[in-house]
Formats: sequence, C-alpha cells, structure tokens
Amino acid sequence: MRIIHVADSFPPDVGGIERQVETLARRQTAEGHDVTVITAVAEQGAVDRDLTVARAAEGRWLTVAFPWRNHAMVADLLDGSQVDIVHAHFTVVSPLAIFVTREASRRGIPVAITVHSLWWKVAVATRVSTLPFGWGRMRAAWSAVSTVAAEHVQRTLLSVDEVSVLPNLVDTPWWVNPRPVPTKETPQREVRLVLVGRLKKRKHVDEFLDALAEARKQVPPGTRVKVSILGDGPRRKDLLAQVERLGLSDWVHFLGYHPSGDIKDVFHESDLFVASSRQEAFGIAALEARSAGLPVIGYRPNGLSDFITDGVDGVLVADGAGMADALATLIGRPDELHRLRVNAATLPPRVCPEDAVRAETELYERARAMHPERRRPVLRSVAR
Repeated sequence: MRIIHVADSFPPDVGGIERQVETLARRQTAEGHDVTVITAVAEQGAVDRDLTVARAAEGRWLTVAFPWRNHAMVADLLDGSQVDIVHAHFTVVSPLAIFVTREASRRGIPVAITVHSLWWKVAVATRVSTLPFGWGRMRAAWSAVSTVAAEHVQRTLLSVDEVSVLPNLVDTPWWVNPRPVPTKETPQREVRLVLVGRLKKRKHVDEFLDALAEARKQVPPGTRVKVSILGDGPRRKDLLAQVERLGLSDWVHFLGYHPSGDIKDVFHESDLFVASSRQEAFGIAALEARSAGLPVIGYRPNGLSDFITDGVDGVLVADGAGMADALATLIGRPDELHRLRVNAATLPPRVCPEDAVRAETELYERARAMHPERRRPVLRSVAR
C-alpha cells in the first residue's frame, strides 16, 4: 500500500506530532507498506536514514506563507506511482498539510486527516484560514487524537459529519515497571514528582511551579519533595529564575533532555506524573507515565480524560487553584498517593497500541470508501 503522510513539523523538530508521525511511518514501513513523509522542515535528521522523507525547500517561513512554492515536489509524489492514501496531520497552523490535502483531493486520492491539537479557542482563525482550500467540498475522513480534540473539530468545521478518535500510538507494554508497588507506604519518605516535556510557553510549566509554591504553603514544614523536570526548550532560563524566586530550588530539579530509556528509569523511581499543559490534545508523555504505573495529575477537559479516571489512577483539576490543592493533598497524604499508585500499577491503561492500530485501519477504510472507483489495496495492520 502506498501511503503519504504530510506534517508541517517532523524530526529533527521535537514534539508530540513529530513523534507520532514518525512512529506511524516506521510501523507501516515495517509492515511492508511504501511510506513517504512530506514535511515543511527542510533540515535533515537521523530519521532520513530509515524513512523516505520529502522535505520542503529551504526557508520554512516562506513555506508557511506560500506552501504552493513546493508544488513541483508535491506533484511528483502524487502523480508518480499510485498513491493509495494521503494521511494529513494538522495542528492549529498547517499550511503545507492543507495544501497537500487539497492537491490530493483534486486528484481523487483518498484523504485521511488527523488533528493533533485543540481547535475550539482558535475556531474563527481556523475557519478563515481554511476558506481558500474549500474543505466543505473536499472528500476526506476526519479524525483527532482524543475525544475532546474530536469535539473541537466538529464544533469548528460544522460541515464535517464524523470525526473519529485515532489515539497516539504508544508502546504501553514497554513502559511497564516490573517491580510491584510496596503494599505499605514508607512513612516520612521523599515524595517524587516527574514532569516530561518541552519547556515552551504552551506547556504551562510556569503555572505548575506557581501551583507547587502554593501547595508548599499547605503541607507541614520539612516535607521532603523532589520534582524532576526532564526536557529542554526556550523557557528554561525563565523557569530557573522562577524556581529561585519562589523558593523552590530545594524541591525542583531541571534535568534537561533525556532519551526514552532514561525517562522510563525515572518513571520507575517516581510517585506521580505532572501533566502541566492545560491544552493537551492527547498527552503522550502522560500515557507513557501511566503505562509505567504512575498516577497522573493534570487538567480537564483535555486529552488526558481518555485514559485517566479522576480519583482512580490520577487527579484531573479545573484550574491552577485546583492544581495547588490537589498537589498539597497528594504530597501531604501519603496514603492517598499510595492508593492512586496501586491503581495505576495494577489497572491497565484505557488506551493501548491495539486501539490505535484498529482506529487507523478504520480511518483509512472510511477514506477509501469515499472513492469506490479506485482499486482497493490490502491494508495490513499489526500492533507492534
């Protein structure tokens, strides 16, 4: 099967959509499909050694403003050997993905679309930006990475009848902690929190630090807490200054970027994962932590609700004040944190690789059903 993925962002860029598109492309390639990724990122990376990547011309902002400047490259790919499906991956702003989607639709190529962000707050901007591409007239099968993201798409694009959920493909068994949670909590033990993600404004790490400072006021003096923040990004310097200003330097430690193996080791030594973003369309790192047996504290409503049950294997709060209170409760009450840890370690995550593979197969079938005139290839899907 000839599959073309298109995503404006792709490795060596770092982020959730980049990881997900790479994971999908690698799995499909391993299954024997002919896979190409089209991206607006001109810079090559290690991924180019293993995958076929068609990169836009140099000058990324020119591609953002004028995606059709890559028309020749796109036409060569779409008009070459028969393309069975184009799978476009959208965020809030995805000009190249939109352009390729339109070009594929004009050629009668089945199109599947997955939205990786929450759209509702930018609904007007999204509608205006898509008017030139005639989405209302385009045949495409729509999906989003979570239930709440799918609801955002339907509220934003009123002409779209069905938006399925295609969860991110996470190898949940790989993260499992082989050591069981102790039957009893050790008194006066250090409480270990972990946060993983890019240190960017939209991850709201600064708001978490404010909430942590408020929580500290509510717990007994001398309470031992260690917060490990894994990841890097443009806000690192500002966040370090904030930690000093809030008097949290004895609690909070910035560990920088680490590969997945190191992150898994930290998960297995921690008690609670912090999902700091209030606008998490899915939450790949949170699902990885949950798979490692960690309860998750985060916000609602967002993508976490698809695999975290409030009060069972985590805590979902509405705002910063709720985050501060929940942190104080979990830090100050080891019995409650231990209950959540036992649940997270013994109950399987509600999202697993088989769910993602099944949803992908169904999405592609919906896209191809919109073009009954085309020869239907066999789609092999095996969870890995």
